[in-house]
Amino acid sequence: MQTFRLALIAAAFALAAPALAQEAPPTGGRAIGGLFDALGLRKPVPAAPDFVRESRPERLDYVPLAPTPQSDHKKSAAELQAAGAALDKAAAENKRRAARVKSPN
Repeated sequence: MQTFRLALIAAAFALAAPALAQEAPPTGGRAIGGLFDALGLRKPVPAAPDFVRESRPERLDYVPLAPTPQSDHKKSAAELQAAGAALDKAAAENKRRAARVKSPN
């Protein structure tokens, strides 16, 4: 019975840990990293090769993820009606073509 209780408690901790990890305070990872550096247990980051330094600019300007619109041209009512008429014509043509297709029994 005691082992069953311990198994239930361990399962509860195992399931609760990922949910709480997102809201947890910092755990001191920087302190541990500093300790590893002080003791020489972690290698320093190697310097970038010459071709990498020469191929990259001093300041990296990243392209935004969402493109900005090129123009703010809004269509007039006549243009919208013409586009709607073209879509209606294309739909009618597609229905006409679909009516000719014989479906297998």
